Amino acid sequence: MSDRDDNIIQPQTAPLSHLASSKAKSRQQSLLDWRSATVAVAVVLVVGLAVWWQPEAPVTVAPERGESVASPTSPPAASPQTDDLAPFARAQHQLTREKAQDALAQFVERQIELEDNMQVASWGAEGLAEAMALAQTGDERFLKEDFEVALESYSQAADRMQSLIAEGERLYGQRVDNGLAAVADFDPDAAVREIEAALVIKPEGPEAIAALARARTLPEIIGKLRTAKNHELGGRFDEAVALYDEVAQLDPQTTGLAELRAGVARQRAGDSLNAYISRGFSALNEKRFEAARSAFNAALKLDPGNDIAAGGLQQVAEQNDLAIIRNYEQKGKAAMAAEAWQEAADAYAAALELDSNIQFASSGRSAALAHQRVQRLLNRIIDAPGKLSSQKLYLDAEAILAEANALEFAGPKLQASATEVGELLALYRDPVEVTLVSDNATDVIMSNVGKLGAFERKTLTLRPGEYTIRGSQDGCRDVVRKVEVLPGIQPIDVRCAETLARQ
Repeated sequence: MSDRDDNIIQPQTAPLSHLASSKAKSRQQSLLDWRSATVAVAVVLVVGLAVWWQPEAPVTVAPERGESVASPTSPPAASPQTDDLAPFARAQHQLTREKAQDALAQFVERQIELEDNMQVASWGAEGLAEAMALAQTGDERFLKEDFEVALESYSQAADRMQSLIAEGERLYGQRVDNGLAAVADFDPDAAVREIEAALVIKPEGPEAIAALARARTLPEIIGKLRTAKNHELGGRFDEAVALYDEVAQLDPQTTGLAELRAGVARQRAGDSLNAYISRGFSALNEKRFEAARSAFNAALKLDPGNDIAAGGLQQVAEQNDLAIIRNYEQKGKAAMAAEAWQEAADAYAAALELDSNIQFASSGRSAALAHQRVQRLLNRIIDAPGKLSSQKLYLDAEAILAEANALEFAGPKLQASATEVGELLALYRDPVEVTLVSDNATDVIMSNVGKLGAFERKTLTLRPGEYTIRGSQDGCRDVVRKVEVLPGIQPIDVRCAETLARQ
């Protein structure tokens, strides 16, 4: 036997065990327990710096896939090189060993996930072999106490396993999505094929299990949908709805189910629409006008733009309501002629209560209210002409007068009011010269003009209208005068005359 063979530790169990599916989980827990114990030992070594570690020799076996082996449960025997290390360096060496064991634990956990839950051999055998090779290299270096290289190999193996997990999840999700798309397209064969492929990757995947259940109900759903459509075509809407309800029980996510139900509702509405219209004309022929109106209105609720139902209502109006409506029309016209604008509006409103679509009543009511509004505004101008001194109010009055002159039903009263307002506008249109007389000691302020100061005589050119003049002087009571400026106005005296008593 060569010197190299003499140095080989006889195989017992290697760190890469924990691979057998029957004991994977319990061995994983053993590995985690060992990890905690070794970390505690490392802390004691770092703090003490003088405790000599005498590990036992680790053992290994060839890492055949699926063969059960056990994790090292005691530290390896110190090599001569380890014995030569100072206490702190020896502690660091031990910590590196523990990190390698941690990396191995991650590898084992991910291997268990892949082999037990994701059937990696069926889709990722090549990647699995690469990861196993890396882990085997880690074992070899671990047994030789080359823990840094072992840590790197185990970490790479764990990373490769994580990549396989991610790839498996991607493939699984892709297959499930493909299967659901086939379900939506009512293709049961493709759906089952894709979802079963997903279940090969994750036999317990809840998404795939649920999708497979939907896929397997597709043939029955397709048959029910076809039968329901035949019922629709035959006008058997209740039977069609019952089948759609059964489909909803089998798979409420069935493509287009809501639209199919809505289609039945629309067809039912159309059938009811025809029934209402037929009922309305039958009642109309029998002179049962209220029943006819009710039927036609019900039809219009289902289809507001239905011309036949609207025509039926028009016939009801002509045969039954015509006399009543015409009576309201005559009342409205008489009130408009008498310039009783509110009475006219009420008559037309009463006609609209019978039928809101009567054009003459709608336009008549609007005209009555418009005349009433203009008459009210003209009266306001006549009652307070002085406000025409305001440029804005003057312009508003001109607009109101123009509106009054354009009214279709303006009678003598409204015309007289319009004439009077026209005269007021003419009167207040041209500026007027106004002379103010004072004592050259009173400060004078005039509304719409501003501060005039003290003066003996001042002449202003003002728009006709109402103005307020205030005079102030120390020791005197303020004087306030309201004047109406009109053509021919006499001079206005503004001065403080009443002396205040001194305290």
